[in-house]
Amino acid sequence: MAVFNVSFLNPGLRKASGGSGVGVLADQLTIMQNELGKDGYLSPGDYDLLIKKAREIQTGSSLTAAQRSDYDVKISNFEKAKAIVKLEKADDIEAMNATAKSEAAEDVMMVGNNPAEFLRGRVASTQSKLNDLTEIIERRANSGQDSTQYMNEYQAALSDYNEKLSALGAMENFDGKNPILGYVAYVSTNEKGEIIDVDYARNGAKTGYSETNSMIDGMQVYGKINFKREGKNYFVLGNNMFSSPDMMIPDPENPGSFKPNKLVANVTQRGPLSVGESGYINIPGNEVKIQSYIPNNSWAKGTSGTIYKRREDGGYSRYINVNQSLPDMPNQESMLTLPKSYEQSLMRSVDETIDVSAPITPDTGMSTMAPTGDATPMMSPNPFTSNPYTQTAAPDTQSDQSAPARTGVTKTAKQPVQNSPSTAGSTIQRTVKSGIDYFKNLFK
Repeated sequence: MAVFNVSFLNPGLRKASGGSGVGVLADQLTIMQNELGKDGYLSPGDYDLLIKKAREIQTGSSLTAAQRSDYDVKISNFEKAKAIVKLEKADDIEAMNATAKSEAAEDVMMVGNNPAEFLRGRVASTQSKLNDLTEIIERRANSGQDSTQYMNEYQAALSDYNEKLSALGAMENFDGKNPILGYVAYVSTNEKGEIIDVDYARNGAKTGYSETNSMIDGMQVYGKINFKREGKNYFVLGNNMFSSPDMMIPDPENPGSFKPNKLVANVTQRGPLSVGESGYINIPGNEVKIQSYIPNNSWAKGTSGTIYKRREDGGYSRYINVNQSLPDMPNQESMLTLPKSYEQSLMRSVDETIDVSAPITPDTGMSTMAPTGDATPMMSPNPFTSNPYTQTAAPDTQSDQSAPARTGVTKTAKQPVQNSPSTAGSTIQRTVKSGIDYFKNLFK
């Protein structure tokens, strides 16, 4: 943190009486701020100096009430800026990682079936991150700030950069028959065999994948199981189906540990593909499709965790704060990850936003209706064990047949739709019936 001689700002040395004196002090505070920020960065310690001096001016000068209020605003702004700077480390790294994640998703959608091009894209993206980190580390060093967290992030990025470069270089050793040693393709596909996620990395870098007897341009494939049936695991890649008994076997590379059984192609030859001398089939990348669209009645996720569903009518529903499984929603690992640019363009088609964390609340207008006769008391479903989107309202044959708006749903209109007084009675009946059905099902 830079240290400056600010004795010239001592109110005792420059007595302020009236507007001109106060104006000089304000100018000097601005000069001090500019001096401290010459390196383009104001540290928390710099803001402490500015806050201290602003308070001295405020309490030691002949200021009017309005002028003291102005200094309250200055001090508040300095304190806010100081808090932002303290969060800058995490914010910088979080923003860089979010960008890298979006670029990785874009590489999957564009060249996920081309190991060489994918690796070149990851190398370029990581190089950009290293350049940004270098600039931040140098800037913080010049201003006397701690850069430990950035150095750690730099080392991690550098390790990833070297790994991707090594994997790219190893591809030159592919002999057309045997897998490239040391590096594999970690592949996730949908039920059509289209790639929805992939990474080409060192063998053993990821868990949750099963070894197969296939390769993509020489990179041995480790696949995410698509489904289980009759005691077998199945993985689909392009037009090829791989299966194995659903059992664990000893891992010869890690004595004492076990691994999933190896997935093997169901046929020894399919078109131009045949089992090589080592038992592996090489699938040219251009014969494997990538999921680059969202079909109707399917789901996708953004890099920030937001979930999207393309409905049967072609419209999109956006789900936020998703921390539980929703009706007909697949495991998030089996969803296509959308790059930020793709997600931003998709947002134009979103006509419904659903906050999954929103608690179940009574319909608007119910609080104004007093129960009459011997109506059954209303019982709210337990918000910790039920899902607002699985509640099915009982049909109302006496009034409006339309279902009430779902809890937590926000349309594009600014104001939520409210139930009219004429339908409040039927709303109570539907809600009560839903609560009773819930508890009946709970204790079955």
